[in-house]
Formats: sequence, structure tokens, C-alpha cells
Amino acid sequence: MTTDLITAWQKAALDATMAYAQSALAGAEQILKLNLETAQTALQQNTTTVRELMSASDPQQLAALRNKLAQVGMQQTANYAQHVYEIVSQTQAHLAKLAEEQFSRINQDMMKNAESLSKNAPGAEVALAAVKSTVAASAAMLDTFNRAAKQFAELSEASIKSATSGMVHGAGEK
Repeated sequence: MTTDLITAWQKAALDATMAYAQSALAGAEQILKLNLETAQTALQQNTTTVRELMSASDPQQLAALRNKLAQVGMQQTANYAQHVYEIVSQTQAHLAKLAEEQFSRINQDMMKNAESLSKNAPGAEVALAAVKSTVAASAAMLDTFNRAAKQFAELSEASIKSATSGMVHGAGEK
């Protein structure tokens, strides 16, 4: 029984590790794809910008072009920051979900094993009650952490949106 339990825990730990790694790699792949797309867009935009600058014939046209380019640059920066935030946020949420599932599974396994051991050992009711209490306290703590993390994520998202909006509007006013 103990060997089977250890083997099951090792398999579950391996599965969890692989799920974490796959999620992290998926997030990294999204960031890499975003960076490549951003670099390609920047190259095209820079080519257009140089052509526009070379065709400017007077200082007023050059100043207007400068303001337009500043606004476009700020919008692109804001969009990039928003996309990075979304990717990181999604990856973090997925990793948190995996951790919560693993925590829940471990708690269930602990309860099952504690109950089966308490049936075979005289006076083990106290130990079983302690295990149940510990599991309940751990679950409550995890729930508190999850709520705090969600509130932080919501606050961060609002701050990012406000900051990027301010960047774009501020660049347009110059």
C-alpha cells in the first residue's frame, strides 16, 4: 500500500510539473510571437516614417509629422504593454488554477489515507481530526490568497489600462 501511494504521488507530481512547464512554455511562445510581430511592424513603420520625413518640405509639416509619429509610437507602446500584460495574466491564472487543482488533489489524498489509517489504528481519531483541521485551515488560507491575488490582478489591470490610455491621450496633445 505504501509503495503504491508513493508511486501515485510521484506520478501526480510528474504530471503537475509537466502541466506547469507546458503552461509556462505556452506563455513564452505567445510573448515570442508578440515580439516578432512587434519587430516586423516596427520595421515597416520605421520605413514609412523615414520616407515621410524625407518628403517633408517645410518646418510646419515636419512638426506636424513629429507629433503624429509621437502619438503613433505611444499607441504602439501602449498596445504592446497591454498585450504583454494579458499574456502574463493569462499564464499566471492558468498556473494558479493548476496549483489549486494539485492542492485539492493532495488534500483529498491526505484525507483518504488518514481515514484508512485511522480505521486500522486504535485511538487514531485525534490524529484524523488534526489532519482534517489542517486541511481545512490550508484550504481557507489558499482561498484567501486566491481572492487577494484576484483583487491585485483586477487593480493591476485597471492601472495598466489607465496608464496606457493616459500615454496615448497625452501623446496626442503634444
